[in-house]
Amino acid sequence: MIHHNSFNQNSGVMKFNSFLHRIAGSSAAASQGDGTGRADNYSDKASSGRTFDLNAIAAGSNGAHVTNKERACRVIVSVNAVKDLQRKKLYSAVQDVLVKLTAEGQSRETSQIEGKADKHGVLIINESFTFDVKDIKSAMISVNVYGKGLLGRECIGRCKDIVVSDLLQGNQGGMTNLRTEWYDLYSKDGKSLFSGKVLMQIVAGIAQPEQDLRVFIGTWNVGNARPADDLSPWLHTTTTFDIIAIGSQECDYPARAPYTDCSKDWMATLRSFLGHDYKIVHGVSRGQMRLVVFAHTDAEKSISDVSSGSEATGLGNVIPNKGGLCISLKCWDTSLCFVNCHLAAHVGQCELRNANYRDIVGNMHVDNQSVDILHQFHHVFWFGDLNYRLDFGREEEALSTTETAAWDAVVRKIHDKEFQDLLVYDELQREQKENRALYLFKEGEITFPPTFKMIRETEDVYDMKRVPAWCDRILWFSQDGCQVDQLSYTSVSSVSSSDHKPVAATFLLKAFALPCNYIDNLDEDDKRWHVRFTALRARNLRASDICGYSDPYVSFIGPNLFQEVRTAARLQNLNPVWNPLKDLPTIVLNTFPIERLEKEYLTARVLDYNTKTGDGVLGYGLIPLASAVAAFKAKGTADFVVELSHRGCPAGTLEGTLKLTWERNAAKRRSQNRRQ
Repeated sequence: MIHHNSFNQNSGVMKFNSFLHRIAGSSAAASQGDGTGRADNYSDKASSGRTFDLNAIAAGSNGAHVTNKERACRVIVSVNAVKDLQRKKLYSAVQDVLVKLTAEGQSRETSQIEGKADKHGVLIINESFTFDVKDIKSAMISVNVYGKGLLGRECIGRCKDIVVSDLLQGNQGGMTNLRTEWYDLYSKDGKSLFSGKVLMQIVAGIAQPEQDLRVFIGTWNVGNARPADDLSPWLHTTTTFDIIAIGSQECDYPARAPYTDCSKDWMATLRSFLGHDYKIVHGVSRGQMRLVVFAHTDAEKSISDVSSGSEATGLGNVIPNKGGLCISLKCWDTSLCFVNCHLAAHVGQCELRNANYRDIVGNMHVDNQSVDILHQFHHVFWFGDLNYRLDFGREEEALSTTETAAWDAVVRKIHDKEFQDLLVYDELQREQKENRALYLFKEGEITFPPTFKMIRETEDVYDMKRVPAWCDRILWFSQDGCQVDQLSYTSVSSVSSSDHKPVAATFLLKAFALPCNYIDNLDEDDKRWHVRFTALRARNLRASDICGYSDPYVSFIGPNLFQEVRTAARLQNLNPVWNPLKDLPTIVLNTFPIERLEKEYLTARVLDYNTKTGDGVLGYGLIPLASAVAAFKAKGTADFVVELSHRGCPAGTLEGTLKLTWERNAAKRRSQNRRQ
């Protein structure tokens, strides 16, 4: 979902009412329309539709025909607001509003909005939905608005059907109409024009199977001071980036005219340097932490499934002076998560910083509340003022007998660019090696000076109150089979309004677009992909009870599964082995073309069975299905070993052997047999 001019303040969305009110009046002429129900005509050129014989596929007994290499056509509908809604007969305001979208039998609904419209009659919604379109020539999107009626849900009106082929400029499906427009509401038969309108942005495009995605990430502790006048050395955009993520900490300063709020001032500052080619995808703010993600206009049509979250790690895990923010999204079918955090400060607080990290990973949920943020996305970027220091321990005595001399020794190393000599004592690198924090993450080579603590308004003068340290960092973690190349990693000394220097990193990765997931309306045989385990065991699990044992079982979940599948529980065991004949039910997948399977994962949760307090998580892991697909083609089985983690730390391994089969839906057969 792409929110223009929106910003999340203290976990609430700062609505873009001024934008809506500005265009509300100007839409009157468009609302009279040309009979089409939209303000402007789209191109009427259509993309050639793909052909796909479901009957032929269903007839295949071995899955050999379960393939689809056609490029995906995606339609992303952002429902931003509704206005002037009235019940036709009673002419009264509509309550409990929701908008329902349907395309090719797929239906999506917004959340029910219980609030009241503002004085302009506008009710904010701000939700988006993604549709895979099979037949581009004939596909249409229907939009219906519902409200509370006397006998339950009542249809308030519907927009004219939107033809998908009209959204595409040509048969390559390049850019589409990205303007946010008011769509008129009509009666059910489409003959009577109603007063209500729906504000939507509808984006359609046909993606290449793989394409390069350039990502810029910046982090800066602003130091609660008005930022420098020139941020261009940091936010340089001479190179075009598809995605830009900017995280800030201690970003609370007196706003500059014409703004009265710091968050608006900061947003305007970023936009002024990035330029008009970049649009806001989403922004979140909590306390003095802020995170904003931008997309280039050329990449905007590929963005979907935007979500966000936050976690405070300050006093009592309530005070938001420390903690983390995240924004997740999909670029076509590649999922990204950006985490901006501010961890505990001061020398000697390394373990508290580690605890902050564990709290953020363990408690900050985004889309899937059942899985932590490290096991939901293809790529996770972690950045911010991590506050890890240089810890010389006993060797500090060898540097000097006084703090001043120790500071002098460190600064001499910095001026001589002997950074590696100092990084030997870097807490973060040590904690990663010891698997105590961010152990899954990678970091590029550090070739820039420590970013803290600087004398303000200087480029390279360190404050003697603190030993210099690389507090500000950018790291990343990618799932197996996903590649990221870091192109640059640097700090910017010329930006000097804070006691921290801003840091930037650029990345190149592959964004893939999978074929449409043809799974609806299969014939009565209902054949699907199945995963059968021929062996499964776990090693070195965490102990969860006072006797030093756990009662583990494995739960497989996710949108690519027909339903959740659980193994049997193995009591009082940290190294359980499951019997494939008795303990391991078959997993039925909701994924259809084999090209999608090669990019899919099984999400595994190892849980501790507990009837008194509820089942607790022992660890999470992802099993890539690429090797299973390769084994299927070779008529064999695939072995796997997956590291489990819990709250971002190692939690044992899950290993075994699995086989991929193509057969009738076993889960449905079991259900039918039980009914008989």
